[in-house]
Amino acid sequence: MSKSVLSIQSHVVHGYVGGKAAIFPLQTQGWEVDNINTVNFSNHTGYGSFKGNSIDENDELNPILNQLINNLHINYNAILTGYIPNSNLINCIGKYVKQVKEQDDKVLYLLDPVMGDNNYLYVSESCITEYQNLLTYNMIDIITPNQFELELLSNNKITDLNTLKLSILKLHLNFNIKYIVITSLSSSIFNPPDNEDTESNKQDDKFIYCACSTLTNLNQIQIFKIPIIKSYFTGVGDLFSALLLDKLYNNIHSITTTTTTTSDIEKLTRSVNQVLTIMSKTLKLTHSIGLKEFNKHKSVSSTTNSSGNIIGKINDADSMKYFELKIIESRSLYDYCGDGAFKPELLKVDY
Repeated sequence: MSKSVLSIQSHVVHGYVGGKAAIFPLQTQGWEVDNINTVNFSNHTGYGSFKGNSIDENDELNPILNQLINNLHINYNAILTGYIPNSNLINCIGKYVKQVKEQDDKVLYLLDPVMGDNNYLYVSESCITEYQNLLTYNMIDIITPNQFELELLSNNKITDLNTLKLSILKLHLNFNIKYIVITSLSSSIFNPPDNEDTESNKQDDKFIYCACSTLTNLNQIQIFKIPIIKSYFTGVGDLFSALLLDKLYNNIHSITTTTTTTSDIEKLTRSVNQVLTIMSKTLKLTHSIGLKEFNKHKSVSSTTNSSGNIIGKINDADSMKYFELKIIESRSLYDYCGDGAFKPELLKVDY
């Protein structure tokens, strides 16, 4: 079955973030990918320095989208948007996505609202307002924010389960978003730290959480507990969103589903579990190869741990170069369509 997607996100010459992390995995799964680069950088910003520029709205982005949609009349099965550096570009893209969805509401739109992480904003503040405006179009099928991005979109600080539930509910009901996946959540939301430095608290620092929810099953949130690899990787969210688009599309259309699922939450939970399983193996492979490369060269670095192994660190080119996602080496993982290696926990919601 032929599948086509319009992918709009960042591009780097060296390394694997944005489109470089998303396009090849999608192509291996049979997707025809039309790609627009929102930025064209030498490398990702985690190296501490980079060269390049953003796409121009008037001279490039608008004419390209107009040509694809209004002149060539290309029909897409899905649209995927990731890193967009400024509000003008978000506004331009939003108008064309709205046009596509109005012409065919079966087109699956996944929005990855890339704005920042860990309370750090790495786009213009005007992007927050423009993404909030984009939500009001009521056309987003899947959204994949991290905790910080969810807080920005919902205008709600997430400190515990109740504030998490309220933020998710707001996106579902106010903006008709069918599938919500929060890609990373702090462990303190699910296990509030007590006043003592207990072993339980220390152990929970080794995990990060992922949550998923659907508009048709508002009383259920599925929670995944994921072991953390002690290093810094970039492009993880870009790969996650691309794989989620593929797996959820497949499960919705029963292309690769081996067991019968009926509800939206079951389809989403299965899809997320498949993606997390692939991501876990990809990151382990990336980490393993990175350590081997480092030990081979034995370069001096201030980012080594007590065992002498290098740890990826933001804004440190010496460590970043060893932990670029191994997108090519992981190609055999992307077609995984089993039940998943993680055991989700059901969080029942009483609103």
